[in-house]
Amino acid sequence: TNLLHLLRMSILEQLNDISATMNNEIESIRLIDHPKGFELLPSRCEATSIKVLLERHGLSYQVEIKSNVEYISTNGRFPVLIFNEKDIVCGFAELVKYLWKRGYSLSEKLTQTERCDMDIYTALIKRLEALELFTSWLIEDNYTHVTLPAYTSHTAWPLSAILPFYKKRQVYRLVASQGQWHDISSEMLMVETKDVASALTERLGDQGTFFKDSDTGQDLVTELDCLVYGHLNAIFMTKLPSYRMKRALGLHSRLIEYCKYVEVKHGLKAQRERERERS
Repeated sequence: TNLLHLLRMSILEQLNDISATMNNEIESIRLIDHPKGFELLPSRCEATSIKVLLERHGLSYQVEIKSNVEYISTNGRFPVLIFNEKDIVCGFAELVKYLWKRGYSLSEKLTQTERCDMDIYTALIKRLEALELFTSWLIEDNYTHVTLPAYTSHTAWPLSAILPFYKKRQVYRLVASQGQWHDISSEMLMVETKDVASALTERLGDQGTFFKDSDTGQDLVTELDCLVYGHLNAIFMTKLPSYRMKRALGLHSRLIEYCKYVEVKHGLKAQRERERERS
């Protein structure tokens, strides 16, 4: 009787393990993005990082274009990803957590110290995100000629007048909340961008990627590379009337070299971006 009970328990445990594995399988991914030409700089940066990360994991995705993607998002970040027609994931950070829970990780070989370093430089990109918002919403030339037309392109009056006002005020509050920013100005933008660029350049040194494989000494492409490359590539590729941020980053030739290196050596270029260049 005890033997039969143990046998039943063993079978149940195996069935539970199989069920858990099946629940963790990624069968389909829908990526809901803005229409071409209507993506603002911050969302294009995040979208590029997300696409590169998915492709690095060998995960295919189906792109869907919706003009109301901002209102589909559960946390205000986009593009929106729908896994297996039921799990909604918004933004790069949420995607990394979602994939990690399902056994997808690019950083499993990192030491605890290196993981701490990755967290520090991931936080640094948060500062870059605030600068991207500043560039799009608080520099008047960019706001008037690019941001406002794109943001209101699929919105009828009076919402086309009300929503940008509130969004711009929200961005101002977010930028102003950065504790180290005492002066919200174009000069501040240049100084902060240079600081971020200097920190990334110093961390890279003469390495091809941010971390090395401790066993082989070869480049180790991690989530941080996908994130940094996505932002840098989108910033360098986006055209804006007033783009001091791009000029500040461009002064650090090491970052341009890094982008070219990971593209050629490691293929870190989202398929959608390749298609965009050909079109």
